[in-house]
Amino acid sequence: MGDFTLYHKDRLSTQDVARTVSCLARQGSTNPVSLEHDRYVISFFPKHFLPEKPEKNIILRNNGQNNGDFCGSSGCFIYKGLMGEKALSALLRDFTIKDYQPTHYSGIFTVILRKNNRLYLLTDPMGGNRVYQNDRQSFWSSSFLAAATAVRKLSINEQALYEYAFQETTYGNETIFKEVTCLNSLKIFEITPDGLIAHDKKLTFDFQPSAAPLHDLVAQTIGMLRDTVRPVSEIFGDRISTALSGGYDSRLMLALLKDAGSTPGVYVYGPDDSPDVTVARTIANSEGFPLEHINKGNYPLPAAQEYARIIQDNFYALDGLPGEGIFDFGANMATRRKRSGQGHMIFNGGGGEIFRNFFYLPDGKFAVNDLINSFYSRYTTAFCQDGFNENHYRAALHDKIKTAVGTETEKLNRQQVEYVYPAFRLRYWTSRDNNNNTRLGPYLTPFVSYNMIKQALTIPISLKNHGIFQAELIRAISPKLAAYDSDYGYPFDRAIPLKAKIKNMLTYYRPTSLRRYSYSIQHKLGQLTLPKTLSPEYLEPISMTELPLIAQYFKIDKIKDAALLGRLHTLEYLFRHFAL
Repeated sequence: MGDFTLYHKDRLSTQDVARTVSCLARQGSTNPVSLEHDRYVISFFPKHFLPEKPEKNIILRNNGQNNGDFCGSSGCFIYKGLMGEKALSALLRDFTIKDYQPTHYSGIFTVILRKNNRLYLLTDPMGGNRVYQNDRQSFWSSSFLAAATAVRKLSINEQALYEYAFQETTYGNETIFKEVTCLNSLKIFEITPDGLIAHDKKLTFDFQPSAAPLHDLVAQTIGMLRDTVRPVSEIFGDRISTALSGGYDSRLMLALLKDAGSTPGVYVYGPDDSPDVTVARTIANSEGFPLEHINKGNYPLPAAQEYARIIQDNFYALDGLPGEGIFDFGANMATRRKRSGQGHMIFNGGGGEIFRNFFYLPDGKFAVNDLINSFYSRYTTAFCQDGFNENHYRAALHDKIKTAVGTETEKLNRQQVEYVYPAFRLRYWTSRDNNNNTRLGPYLTPFVSYNMIKQALTIPISLKNHGIFQAELIRAISPKLAAYDSDYGYPFDRAIPLKAKIKNMLTYYRPTSLRRYSYSIQHKLGQLTLPKTLSPEYLEPISMTELPLIAQYFKIDKIKDAALLGRLHTLEYLFRHFAL
């Protein structure tokens, strides 16, 4: 299924319910299957685009009435290697809180089930789907906008505002509004007449590298990857689409799909002369498969009077606050809808960095603040108003990272540092995009699962450096695909060139205290190139040339970062929508 809602009839007015239904309809989610349990109403909405033979995503015992058991999923649900009705039936048969095993699950999903007259809500083990709730804890949904609509009076969460502006998302259980929060993604919830009762998911990680030889680690990992891809390939066959670029993740994805017997539809984004397009074309031409090339830069410019409609469509379709913002001429949603409209399962290689040294740090222990310096300091106080407290901002991020990793210590060993990527970056940055894509159609990020992340944490950092381990995965699955050049300047079936290693090592050993100021220095030396989407020609008809709400937090005229400006315009649009 696509979106879902859950609400308590006695704690949410009929007017509020109607407003949330209207909001979801504007997002494209209509005609739900609705069920009741005690005073709760659960609605499962179909995906906007479905395959010719859609997998069943809800099962009912006794038609779900008279306390009959049921199980429904939002997103992409895989249980014990099963999908669709078989997976839901198996879960309904097996499920108890005490017997929950995170290793049995993959995919990105939220499941709501009733068994023995008790109602439960669980997300995938790593929390790849966000579940939003209103301040009265009377409404829950996969839609942020719907949850915000179920609040009587909204107010701005300043920490979350800065997080979204600087880092493209909000972290922890907070959202941009104080009154809208996310359910703890590391819990299973029992839904009782008195509210939600949280139970641990029992996730365990061994933050120690494996002493196994490279060959064994590669074989183990490939076996797990094949187990993830196989059930999807068996159901969707050649009705799978995946991107191909010049990097590791898409090459590994294509190798896995071909290894599973699928002939996926393949596409590439970028200008004609970009390295990604060049590499993808070379592979497609040599392997003899068609390649769809999408250059969003060639998307036709709309008439200025059409811009308001396009922005509104982006706003609802992308749930208000996408990382890329909503100020786009429609290319973003047009390409997403085109992919999903084919009825294909979309494979996304996001999260493949679990096999590489994502933070570009050497082996050893690091403080949480070292990570903030290295990756979460994409701002400068020069464009913030005096009310921005940098120490408070960093302290809040510091605490959220520690909570995500599950540690009380200030120093993290190297494997814990690696865990920050899936536990913090993927859980909060990728999850919003997951929700937006899974409401459209079948969509999966195969590299992001509890089992794969546990395995990736055993890989020594020396093998993650320079992409060594991921190159070995590609070569072991498909030597032919590994032999093609990459946009790194070398193929994946050869030793990493010394020049590339030296370049990487210079980054690995650059002090984190200096990395903290990299963005600030680049911003100071840079020049703003204003995109057409933010030009007065298009902003004036929609009264967005001035940002009075955002100007309370940022010195707009000091900003030279076009992407940041796009996000700030998106925030202004959101705040005006809710009449703040």
